[in-house]
Amino acid sequence: MKKRNIGILKTAVTALLASLTLTACFSESAQDEEIDGAMKILGKAEEKENSQEQNVPEEDLHSSYIEPLGMEYDTVSVPDCTVNALFNVKDFNTEAGTLTFTAYTEELFDAVEIGLMQIGDTLKIGGSEIVVESIQDVNGDLIVNGGFEQGGAELTSAGGGTYKARSMDNYPTYTELGRSTLPISEELTISDSYKDVASPVTATYEGLQDYLDGLDGASDSFDYISTTVRVDKGKVVDITRNWIP
Repeated sequence: MKKRNIGILKTAVTALLASLTLTACFSESAQDEEIDGAMKILGKAEEKENSQEQNVPEEDLHSSYIEPLGMEYDTVSVPDCTVNALFNVKDFNTEAGTLTFTAYTEELFDAVEIGLMQIGDTLKIGGSEIVVESIQDVNGDLIVNGGFEQGGAELTSAGGGTYKARSMDNYPTYTELGRSTLPISEELTISDSYKDVASPVTATYEGLQDYLDGLDGASDSFDYISTTVRVDKGKVVDITRNWIP
C-alpha cells in the first residue's frame, strides 16, 4: 500500500475515533470493538508497507564475485587508525625521523554475500581468487573447497553481520592496503614482546636508536601478523609487536 493511501486511512481512522467519541448510539463495548478494529487495519497496512520496502529479492543481493569489505586508507594522507604492518629495521630512518611500512587489515566479509554464496562463484581471500566448487556447513562454519589445507577457505562468523577467514593456526587472513612513509611522533611508544610475552621490551622516541641497535638478526623483521602501528594526526605514535609461538 502506498504511503499516500496509508495517510488517507489514518485520516479515516481519526474521523472514526472522533465520531465514536461524540455519538451516544453505541455502547461502550461496541465503541471499543470499532476502535480496535480500525487500529488493526491501520497497523496491518503499515506492516505490509514496511515489509514491501525491505523485501529485496535474493537475486539482487547475490554477487558471483565475493571480496573482503573495503577499508578507506590513503597511503599518503593516512587517516587516524591502527593497522597491521610489515617492515624491518632498515625501514626506520632515525635521521629523518620516519618509518616506512606496508599496511594490512584483517579481512572481513559481508554475511549476506557469504550466506548467498553458490557453487561457481569466485571468492577473493588472502590475495588469491578461489572458484567455489564445494561448500560445507560444519557447526556454523563454512568450509569452501575442503578448507585452506586443500587450497580452499574456512569462514566463521565474526559478529556484526560479518564473516572472517581462518588460516593456519587459526590466524585470520589479511588484505594489503599499501605502503607509506610517515614521520615518527615524539610521543612514540614501543612495546615489543618478540622475546617474552610476559616482559615486553619498551622504548620511547628518545631511546629509539638504542632499541634498534639492540635487536638481533632474528628480530629485525616485523611481520604484519604480529605487529600493529597506530597512526594519529599523520604520525606514528605506537608500535606493538606481539609474541607469536
